[in-house]
Amino acid sequence: MKVLPTARIVLLDANMERRQATRLALSALGVGSVREVASIDEVTDPSAQGTADVLVVQVDDPEDAPTNPFRFGAGIPAVLVAEVPAQQLVRIAGRTGYDAALGTPVAPRLLYRRIGSVLQRARRLGRPASAVIATPADLVTAS
Repeated sequence: MKVLPTARIVLLDANMERRQATRLALSALGVGSVREVASIDEVTDPSAQGTADVLVVQVDDPEDAPTNPFRFGAGIPAVLVAEVPAQQLVRIAGRTGYDAALGTPVAPRLLYRRIGSVLQRARRLGRPASAVIATPADLVTAS
């Protein structure tokens, strides 16, 4: 993917070990930069605005997934990663404003490719990725 070597990814996960493992795996695949955060407040801080190209949110329970803070017009696509049946993941991701969702366990290369696809879609359309109407097939990949 041409867009990923320069991509700035914000990885939101309250689980520090999983967050670090995901960052290391994405870095090993050639992602430009991955910034780790533990809470949604760190993402929505005004000083952090404009410092990310994509948001990846990993949660244990998708019902606790925060609503995508960039859902309306910020132009930053978001990917939800959670362990839950595919149909439930599609509903939760759509309801909370995510552009894509992946079931866990997720292979780092699959996450890398999904990040690339949401970035390319957002750039191709020239508008915020959250404004794109996604079909269930676009939204979820269950592992």
